[in-house]
Amino acid sequence: MNAYQRIMSFSKKKIILDSLVYTLLPKLSFIASLLVLPWISPYLSLEDYGIYGILISYITLLQIFVGLGQNVILQNSFFTHGNHYKLIWRRSYAIMIFGGVVSTLVFAALLFFTLSQKLGANAWPIFFMTSVYFMLTPIDTIIINYYTLKEKSFAYAYGAALNGVITTLVTILTIRYLKLGYMGWMISLPVVAIINHLYFGKRIYIKERLIPQFKFKKTFFKKAMKIGLPLTPHGLSLYILGISDRLLLEYFKIPIARIGFYSQGYNMGSQGSIFVNGLFQALNRRLQEGFRGTEEKDRIFIKKTIIIIPALIGIILCFGGLWMKEIFLILFRKPELQQAYPVAIIVLCSYMFWSLYAFFVYPLSIKNKTFSQAKISILAAIFNIVGNIIFIPFYGIWAAVGVTYVSYIIFGFAGLLDKENRIFFNRYVNIVKVSIYFLIINVLLFTLAYCGKDFSIIIKGLITIVFASGISFLYKTNSKIFS
Repeated sequence: MNAYQRIMSFSKKKIILDSLVYTLLPKLSFIASLLVLPWISPYLSLEDYGIYGILISYITLLQIFVGLGQNVILQNSFFTHGNHYKLIWRRSYAIMIFGGVVSTLVFAALLFFTLSQKLGANAWPIFFMTSVYFMLTPIDTIIINYYTLKEKSFAYAYGAALNGVITTLVTILTIRYLKLGYMGWMISLPVVAIINHLYFGKRIYIKERLIPQFKFKKTFFKKAMKIGLPLTPHGLSLYILGISDRLLLEYFKIPIARIGFYSQGYNMGSQGSIFVNGLFQALNRRLQEGFRGTEEKDRIFIKKTIIIIPALIGIILCFGGLWMKEIFLILFRKPELQQAYPVAIIVLCSYMFWSLYAFFVYPLSIKNKTFSQAKISILAAIFNIVGNIIFIPFYGIWAAVGVTYVSYIIFGFAGLLDKENRIFFNRYVNIVKVSIYFLIINVLLFTLAYCGKDFSIIIKGLITIVFASGISFLYKTNSKIFS
């Protein structure tokens, strides 16, 4: 094995290891919450899922205004400003804290004008807990960018894992033993933010001196907003794709139990984003360097990842959907909570198209073309809103989940509408042809998962073994795809 092969072999192993680290350890809270569902689900109802689904819709919406698009500024300054990036990060951190204050005030208005009757005596405690969350959560953006760009995957994952264990214990205590229902999930929100400050504070604040700097020139604020604000409609569009349908279901007076049915299935399916985001976090620095690089090895790396990563994501999500019924039967002990697996399958498989979107926006982010990035998601969001308004009155939750799937298809491929983007990707592959292939493949994988949802365990096992054996054979025989 020559030096180049040893380097590539090491790089491949590190990508796989980092993918597992970013996918599994930071999400121990979710993994643990799944494992404890058999113990806490008897103490939950579809009404709990319905109220929590509406609350988390508001929180997710306002989270957009906490970030204010500063994520792009953090990443680009890391590569373009050398050792001086910390000054920019401190100022961006301050801007995000300001966004947290604004979000807290808006949440108060939403809470007391729309949900006060449903929440009753819980309204004030919820306001207090979310206020703490909004004020402290900007550190999350600093943490994830710092540890991924510095490639300190284990250091990040240990803290995230500890956070996950503690918040899971809080959830068990509040839901199973104190019988607080959806309030158990709400209590865990500020706990997550507080633990992040306690665990990562020494590294972020003391060693790296990434302390919010509220005193800066107006020119910096204007420039930061010029880059970041176009991502606010982008964030709103993502919100519309992922959360707003629950608010529309509430608007059209769908019963809260049916909203809970939809919300439960959606929450389970949306966890496909854990795998997708973890994989791209592991690849983040290499993709940044690859897209910025001009050498042949950079071109080859980007070409292979564009082909391999979406295919890998599609296959894994397909088999997650295929086995979703069994997952629900194991995790949920209440019969009323075991029926939403078809919703989860559709939502899970919609994330097959997220990887294509993630590739398309890299060049746009690198060039600070945040407005072009926003247009991609706005197109899908418009379809999502119009589709839900038209079909929810007739088909209820099934209209919402069907529109969600089609919206994610649009979301995945809308980056091709940018001519400059198409020209850029054609340096690596015929991007239109590759996209058509992935559209066909992903729809076929979704069809397999959904049509096979009620197959016997034996048939599902055989299908899984055949696919896994084929992929393993290609990998071990050094197929051109993996070489």
